[in-house]
Amino acid sequence: MSRRLRPTPRGTALAVLGVLALGLGLLARYPGLVAVGVAAVGLVVVAVVSLLVPVPLDVTHRLVPGRTPRLGAAAAHVDLRNASPWLPLLVAGTDHVAGRDVALPPTRLAPRGSGVVEVPVPTDRRGLLPVGPFVLERRALADLVRSRERRGGSSTLQVTPRVLAAAGPPTGRRRGHVGAQERVEHGGTDLVGLREYVPGDDLRRVHWASTARHGTPMVREDADPAEPHLTVLLDDRADAYVAGAAGDGFEEAVDVAASLVHACAAVGVPVRCVSVSGSLDVDVPAGVPGSGEPLRAAAYAVDRLTLVAAGDRPLTDAVAVPPGGGPVVDVLAVVTGAGAPVPPLLLAARGADTAALLVVDPAPRRALGAAATATVVRGPRAEDLLRGWDLAVAP
Repeated sequence: MSRRLRPTPRGTALAVLGVLALGLGLLARYPGLVAVGVAAVGLVVVAVVSLLVPVPLDVTHRLVPGRTPRLGAAAAHVDLRNASPWLPLLVAGTDHVAGRDVALPPTRLAPRGSGVVEVPVPTDRRGLLPVGPFVLERRALADLVRSRERRGGSSTLQVTPRVLAAAGPPTGRRRGHVGAQERVEHGGTDLVGLREYVPGDDLRRVHWASTARHGTPMVREDADPAEPHLTVLLDDRADAYVAGAAGDGFEEAVDVAASLVHACAAVGVPVRCVSVSGSLDVDVPAGVPGSGEPLRAAAYAVDRLTLVAAGDRPLTDAVAVPPGGGPVVDVLAVVTGAGAPVPPLLLAARGADTAALLVVDPAPRRALGAAATATVVRGPRAEDLLRGWDLAVAP
C-alpha cells in the first residue's frame, strides 16, 4: 500500500495565507493576526493528519475471467470490505485499466459491510492488459488536502485472438517417400505417432521395433498421404493495413490466422503458421482428429499470436515463406490487408498446389476473385474472410 498526499488549491491558498498572517502578526506584535495565522495553518495540519490515519478498508482485486478471446466479456471485480465494527465508510476511487484510470462510483459500506464494484475491461485488442491496482481517493476536511492510496493487487488479462469456425484445407500434393510430388487418394503410410495396443487393433499395424523397445505392443498411427499440409502466412507489416483501420484490420487478420490453425488441429491436419517478418513460426503436427497433441500445439500457436504486433517492414520487400517447417507448401493461405500489393504476395504462392489470399478490406468491391492461380477473398471482418474460405477454397 502506498499513499500520496496532495494539497488542493484551496488548501495551498489557506496555508500561504496562514503563514503570511502568522509572520505579519509576529512582526507587528498583533495577537489577532497571529491567531488567524495559527488557525489557518492548524486547519491544514489537521487535514494532513486526518489523511495519515489508515482507513479500515480491505480491498481484493480480481479478473473475471483471466483469459478471454478478443471482443469477449471481461471485467475487474474490486471487492471492498469495511473492517470497522462501528464506522461507516464512503469509498471512492479509480481502477487502472489498460493504461487509463477508470473512476468507480462511490460505494457506501456499513460497519462490517462489504460490496463489489465491477469495472469492464476493453478487449478490442489482443495482448496482455494490466489491470489494477485500485486507488482509494480521500478528501480531508473542507477539501484542503487529498490523498491517493493504492489498495489491493494488480492482474494481467490475456486477450487472445478469436477462434472462429472454419473448414479444413483442400487436398494438396503430398510427398512420396523419395521426395516425389504426387496426388494420392487413400491409404496411410506416413507415420505420425504410436500408441499402446488395445484389443481389436489390426495386428498388421503393430510397430515391432517400438514394441521391442518398450516391452509392450505398440500400434502405428498413420496419416492419409492425401492429407494436405497448410501453411498460414500472416502479413505483419503495418503498412499492409489501410490508414484509419490499421489496428482493427490487423486484429481481424490475426483472428483469421488463429481460426485456420485451430480448424486444422481439430481435424488432425498439419499446419504451419508463420509471419512475413519471421517473428512467428509455429508448427502444429498431424494427428488423430481431436487428439491432445495437435490441440495443445494449436493452443500454443494462439498464445504466440496473442503477442504478434504489426511492424514497419517496407512493402517493397518480396514476400516469401520463411524456410523451415514443412518441406513443401501444399496449401498456402496468405492473410493480409487492403494496403498490400498483390504481386509480391503471389511470389510466396509459387510451388503451392492451392493458394488463397485472404484480404482484410474495409470496403471490398468484390468478395471473391482471382489473381494468377490464387483465389482472392476480401472482406472487412474475419467472419467474412472465413466464410469466403469455406465457399471458395475449402472442399
